[in-house]
Amino acid sequence: METESTDAAGGRSPLGTLPVLVCDHGLNPNNRQTAFAIGDQSLHTSVVPELAGNHYHVTPHGWALLVAPGPSPRTRLWDPRSGQSVSLPAMEREPPEDWECCLSDAPTTSPSCVVLVLHMKEPKFLYCRVGGSHWSAHEYDVGDVKLPPSYAPPRKIVIQDAVGGRFYFNTGKLGVIDFSPAAMPELSFIDYPPPEFPMGSNCRREYMLESRGELFSVYICLKEFTPEIRSGPVEVDDLGDRVFLLSYSNAQLLCSASKYGVKGNCVYFFHNVMGDMDGELLYIFDMDDKSLKTVRPCPEMAELLRSPFCMLPIDDQDSTREY
Repeated sequence: METESTDAAGGRSPLGTLPVLVCDHGLNPNNRQTAFAIGDQSLHTSVVPELAGNHYHVTPHGWALLVAPGPSPRTRLWDPRSGQSVSLPAMEREPPEDWECCLSDAPTTSPSCVVLVLHMKEPKFLYCRVGGSHWSAHEYDVGDVKLPPSYAPPRKIVIQDAVGGRFYFNTGKLGVIDFSPAAMPELSFIDYPPPEFPMGSNCRREYMLESRGELFSVYICLKEFTPEIRSGPVEVDDLGDRVFLLSYSNAQLLCSASKYGVKGNCVYFFHNVMGDMDGELLYIFDMDDKSLKTVRPCPEMAELLRSPFCMLPIDDQDSTREY
């Protein structure tokens, strides 16, 4: 495993004061990033070369998988907070248009860390191990819904987090992908009763987060245009000084919110029901008084932004997750 460090000037993150939510302005000529600081709600816009010049996806661990454009693209993991990089094998071709990445562990502390690249429109994924020599492809089958074939293509996995080196997803049951016992990944399922959803809710989105070896499920339910929060399968009433930061790109848990000027026991999530061009509304749900307020992180921006991703400080470490 080769690692190198490319720290920003003064050791400061190129994304500004963490924790932040980062919006990407897209490809040339607007390949800039705007970071919204959660603590003081300030904006910081800059060009981050690693993000501007590569295909990328930021994982729940905070590391970004960078894929260089072109044939046989070079790949590496890069930590935007420290500038540290971990080299990976080259891919045979560029990733598909719609893809996500997840890590089984922190790449610098686990020699068996698995890097998984998920095709979001096909039932297949790529994977490699840190220190490995190549990427492998794997197709899977988690069953079809009971509809005519033209309406029921094979269901796709959406990896939501990793605990203890295993990847988790939800298809009605809790799915597990385990790379440890054999050369080929093994899929298994666990009964996973969903929570009771609010009467009249017409849409919901699920997020999974790991903290201290526990897996949390957070459901954002919509009653018309008003979001509500549910957790499951055991209802959680108090997060203490922790904060859930939920975005479509990744989801993270801030363990010591007050240390960074952020109120604890809150859930932050995005929703852009109107398709506004200046990004998505940030909703803040306070579990103390059950209040819900909204903030527009990037007001009056004329360009369509990609879905934001979360970035936490390196020293906000969970007892079981090393960043």
